[in-house]
Amino acid sequence: MDASSPQGPPARARFLSGLGSLGTGVDWVKTSLVLLPFLCVIAYLVDAPLPVPTFLLLERRYLALGRGQVDTARMQAARGKGEAFAVLPERLVAVPSSRAGLEAVCASLPDEAMLDPVLRDLESGLGPFQRARIVLAEPPLAAELEALQKAAGPIPLVIEAIGDHAASPLQAVGVRYAPAEQRVAFDLLLGPGAREFTTIAVRTQESRLYGSSGAALPADLVLRLSVERAEASSLTVAFKDAAGREQVKRLALGADLEEKPKVLVISEQRPSRSFIEALYPARRATPAEAAHLDLLSYELVVMDGVPIGSVRGRLLASLLDLSARRTGSILFVADSPRFGKKGDNPELEKILPVTLLPRSLKDLPDLAVLILIDVSGSMFGDKLSLAKVTGLELLRNLKPSDRVGMLLFSDERRWVYAFQTNASITAAPVLEPLTAGGGTDLHPALVDGLGRLAAQPIKAKHVILVTDGVTKPADFQALADQARNLGISISAMGVGADVNRPLLERLALQTAGRYYPVTSVDAIPGLLFEDRMSEARAIFGQGKIPVLAMNGERVARIGGMAQYSPVPTASVLFTNDVGDPLLAGREQGNRAVLFFGSDLYGTYTADFFSTPTAAGAFKDRLDALFARRPAQVRMVETARGISVLARSENLVEPVLLLSKEGAAPQEAPFHRISNEGWAAELVPPIYGLWHASILDRGGSLASFQIAVNGGLGGLRSDAVAALGAHRVKPFRAVHLPWTWLILFFASSLACTIMLRVKR
Repeated sequence: MDASSPQGPPARARFLSGLGSLGTGVDWVKTSLVLLPFLCVIAYLVDAPLPVPTFLLLERRYLALGRGQVDTARMQAARGKGEAFAVLPERLVAVPSSRAGLEAVCASLPDEAMLDPVLRDLESGLGPFQRARIVLAEPPLAAELEALQKAAGPIPLVIEAIGDHAASPLQAVGVRYAPAEQRVAFDLLLGPGAREFTTIAVRTQESRLYGSSGAALPADLVLRLSVERAEASSLTVAFKDAAGREQVKRLALGADLEEKPKVLVISEQRPSRSFIEALYPARRATPAEAAHLDLLSYELVVMDGVPIGSVRGRLLASLLDLSARRTGSILFVADSPRFGKKGDNPELEKILPVTLLPRSLKDLPDLAVLILIDVSGSMFGDKLSLAKVTGLELLRNLKPSDRVGMLLFSDERRWVYAFQTNASITAAPVLEPLTAGGGTDLHPALVDGLGRLAAQPIKAKHVILVTDGVTKPADFQALADQARNLGISISAMGVGADVNRPLLERLALQTAGRYYPVTSVDAIPGLLFEDRMSEARAIFGQGKIPVLAMNGERVARIGGMAQYSPVPTASVLFTNDVGDPLLAGREQGNRAVLFFGSDLYGTYTADFFSTPTAAGAFKDRLDALFARRPAQVRMVETARGISVLARSENLVEPVLLLSKEGAAPQEAPFHRISNEGWAAELVPPIYGLWHASILDRGGSLASFQIAVNGGLGGLRSDAVAALGAHRVKPFRAVHLPWTWLILFFASSLACTIMLRVKR
């Protein structure tokens, strides 16, 4: 089409007119709309996030309020519109709209607002088009606000404090921890409104500590008082105005007249006093009762003869937590064979300073062993075959230096070996041609065998009896007593299905031996190896056992002890004469996990605990568990939890730990506030008495009791400043590439419509 055609000039004019309009200020909106599709394509290609204004985002509310800070009406008002969740100690609960539902939610709230569930929810990420609002009664601590901001990341976060604390006359309470002093020093910080009261009184049940009018208060509004320790468990602060109206606040300072016992003895035994209970104030509890106690508040927990295989559930978890946190030490007492063997409780075995197995065969002391094999007529057939195999396998599982005597018996007796070293014995030619015949007379065979065995120069002596137990009647009880008095143990291997088990079990049990039913040739090697290990190294040995100190000096005797092997990292204070640990420990800073291989009541240990050298060394080891380096400690409670201030030259990376029966432990790190000063802040979810520990470098440096009262009005200045500096993000960057495509098509459609309308 040329320029002279009727259509030409108007078309060019419209085009040029359109270009000209783009340059005017009036059409910048249209120009931007024309460019928007191209910008959307570019943003899609470079994978840019979409900035969404905060006011366009859907709001998710967290009502982090305590039980005493809100009622149903206030909860309904704070609920607002959209998603709203009440913050419980361990979870979030959607806030219902019904009155009954609101009442149920209010009843479930913690004493103090908790933010941990909010942190977890923010860290998991909200929807891409959501913002968060946290409603509290008071500003969060500076550390809490920092944690919330970090968890929120790109999510716009609004913090709303709805409490009115200025009107509260009692703002904060400070207590100095000094357990050795008879008086407890404390401070009360009052609010500016306290000056309007005509009477302010602080009293205990016994006496009046302070009384004055608001006009006579100190200039800094701090009452510095002290009270007898016996009266510190309950204080009353009363404010009365000119109209006679009274506000009363009851406080506890966390100090008792007597220190709480630092030792917990967990035992199923009769409540007689043990050696440890004679040394230290202690509390006694059964395992079932201990499962519900706060083990972290004790400096020493004694598992007094409790079989480790029976330690399960909450008690097991508490013991493992105590060991991991190192707030206290654990002493395991093995006073009988019931204590356990390897595999009974793998989790507890990991922290024990002993392995619940004897040492390897090469480490065992030499053994004098008498093998008695029944070759009577009742052993005909398979029984005798089993007896032959038993004898052969036994010799293979003895040390070459063990001395062996072998006696065959029926109604007659024949010595095959009259005690010689195992290395010099070849048993197969002797045992292979044996045939069964004759009657059975076990008693004279045992009498003969015990007599010769007792004469052997080796200390450890053992009898292995291979028989079906079918024998002439005799006084076997006297034989068992004789063997026990000679320090000889008897293991009986009952051969066949019709074995006289009661007789053989009685002989074994009364001499600290074992009974093994032998019904299969395949089981024999394992049984014999177990017997060699256990009988020379019985789980619990009895007799006159020497106790040696670390330098090898004999310091006492003991009547019975568990015989386990020390782990490589254990320190061993006392052993028997073959190296079994009587007292061993694994050090954990100034804490330890200890093992004592006998009883604490004198049943086996009367000589040990009556010997000054032995008992003194045992006591010194226990005393070290309670050692403390002095630290000056002060606790301050405000409207938002507690602050613990500590001064010590020795602190490096201290941590504050609070524990309480029925509540999860609370932990917070200290931060340095001066050259020797440290501070930690916590918000316990439950009011009442808590046990506090200051932990540093794997040990507990101080432990004390503190009271969390609640209902105070003081706000921390650093928390108020941090909240004042908090800024809500104006946009949220949403990373959803398809949103740019939607905007591209929408803007393209808008451009098309605009140009057509213009046309």
